[in-house]
Amino acid sequence: MHRLHALLRTTGVLLACLGLAAVSLAATGGGGAKDPGAAVVAAARTHLGATYGWGAAGPDSFDCSGLTSTLWRTVGGVKDIPRTSRLQQAWAVPLPAEQVLAGDLVFYGEPVTHVGLVVSRDLTNAGTSVQMIDASSSQKGVVTRKVWKSSTLRFGRVPRKGMVPVKPWTAPKPVATPSPTAKPVTKPAVPVSTGTPKAVTSAGRPTLKGLPAAQAGRSSAVALRAVALAKKGLGPTALGDIEFVRSIWKRAGGATLPATRRGLSAAARPVPLKDARVGDLVVYGPPADHVGIYVGGGLMVDASRALDKVVLRPVWASPSVQLLRLPR
Repeated sequence: MHRLHALLRTTGVLLACLGLAAVSLAATGGGGAKDPGAAVVAAARTHLGATYGWGAAGPDSFDCSGLTSTLWRTVGGVKDIPRTSRLQQAWAVPLPAEQVLAGDLVFYGEPVTHVGLVVSRDLTNAGTSVQMIDASSSQKGVVTRKVWKSSTLRFGRVPRKGMVPVKPWTAPKPVATPSPTAKPVTKPAVPVSTGTPKAVTSAGRPTLKGLPAAQAGRSSAVALRAVALAKKGLGPTALGDIEFVRSIWKRAGGATLPATRRGLSAAARPVPLKDARVGDLVVYGPPADHVGIYVGGGLMVDASRALDKVVLRPVWASPSVQLLRLPR
C-alpha cells in the first residue's frame, strides 16, 4: 500500500508538471491553460493524507508553509517563494475573496501563523464557498476543507509571469494588535497596566491548587525564552494548542516537539505541582485534551479553541491535569 500510494503521488505530480490538469483551472475561475495554478492544485491533491510535521517540506510530511512553498517552487516554477507563511503573505499580491482562483494562497493570523492553498471557488446565490488544501497540525496531515471565517483571513496571489492580474480594490487594514499600554477608549477611568497582560477567566473553572507561590528551582534558558515569546503571542491565532506550544518551543531554540499530547508526555517528565517552574507544560487529558505553557503565578498561556486566540489565564483544576518538564 505504501508503494502504491507513493507511485500514485509521483504520477500525480508528473501529470501536474506536464500541465495535463490545466483544464480544471478554467472550471474554478482560473486563467489560461498555461497558468500553473491548476497544476499546483493537482499536485497538492496527490499529497492528501501525508502526515503533518513541523518544519517539514515533503515528500511524505509537511507543515503548512512547507506544502505551499514546495509545490509552488517545484511544480509552479516559482523559485523565489519564501519558506514561511508570514513571509509568503508579505510577498504575495493581496486580493479579495471574490477574485480568488485555484492556486492562490489563504492566510490566517495577524501576524500570519497559517497558510493554505485555494482549490476552488463556488459562487452561489447563498454566498461564496472557498475550498483549500492545507497541512493541518490539528488534523495531523494534509487535508482538503472549506476556508473558515476569521477576522484575520486574507488571500494572496503568487507573483509569477503571466499571472491573472488582480483588479483594483482597496485592501483592508491589518488587524491591529492592542498595545498593553494603550489608553482605554470605552473605559477611560480604568488604569492602564504596563506590566504583565491581564489574565482572562477560565469560564468558571476552579483554579488549580498546589502551585508554588514562588519558584524554587531555576528554569532552563530555552524555557525562559519560550515563556517570553508566549506572552508576546497573545491575540487571535489559527494555531491549535499543540501547534502553538511546538512553535514557541522551536523559536526559543528548543528541539522539535512531538505533534501529539501522547508524544509530548513521552518526551517530557512529570513533575509535582509544588515543584512547578516557568516553562513547564500544563497538559490535560480527556475530556479537556489541552496543553499550555506555565508562566508562573498560577497562570498559563495557551491557544484556546473556544476563544480562537492565545490567552493568558489561570491554570484550571482537572482530575487529568499534570505538569511536564521538557529536557533542556
